[in-house]
Amino acid sequence: MKRLPLILLPVLAILGFVAAGAIWRLGDLRPQGAPVSATADDFGGPFTLTDQYGHRRTEQDFRGKYMLIFFGYTWCPDICPTTLATEAEALDKLGTGANRIVPIFVSVDPKRDTPDKLKSYLSSFDPKPPSTRSNFVGLTGSDEDIAKAAKAYRVYYRAHLDGNTEEENGAEYSIEHSTDVYLMSPQGKFVAYYSSGILPDELAADLKQETRSP
Repeated sequence: MKRLPLILLPVLAILGFVAAGAIWRLGDLRPQGAPVSATADDFGGPFTLTDQYGHRRTEQDFRGKYMLIFFGYTWCPDICPTTLATEAEALDKLGTGANRIVPIFVSVDPKRDTPDKLKSYLSSFDPKPPSTRSNFVGLTGSDEDIAKAAKAYRVYYRAHLDGNTEEENGAEYSIEHSTDVYLMSPQGKFVAYYSSGILPDELAADLKQETRSP
């Protein structure tokens, strides 16, 4: 039987502590009182929000299309723009198949993310000709409306005062939030979720598989 060199044992021990810390952190980010596990039926539900053009939108507006939903905010320094750019590239790779999918960005920062702010922000991820992918839909609303939508999708978010943020961009807080992207069926049922860090090729391949015509 092969044995690990003794010099590797301290390294493995350190990795074990890191993994344990990561698991603890995930538990810490879970909303208070939320169950550890969930089924597909636990994700999704009705919402009424305002898009980047000032129109009131509900989940019913997207029936017949797959919804690719991500919750974040425009002041987010890294995760949100990276995730949206990944979605944009993945949808570009699908060609006309992207017409079956509506990418939706729901703000968890309604105080700063007005419809006009969302419109300006999401224009950075708009398709360039001859792309055929769907345009992003940005959604915002009252604190209560956002909280209701986030609860329906089991999304966690919490604002933190941050002096450095104020110094850098004129804001007084940052927001810690869930980073998963959810794919919902044309009937509004949960299909799949994607963790942050997924590559555009991987996302495109899975979206093609999940949204293929029967």
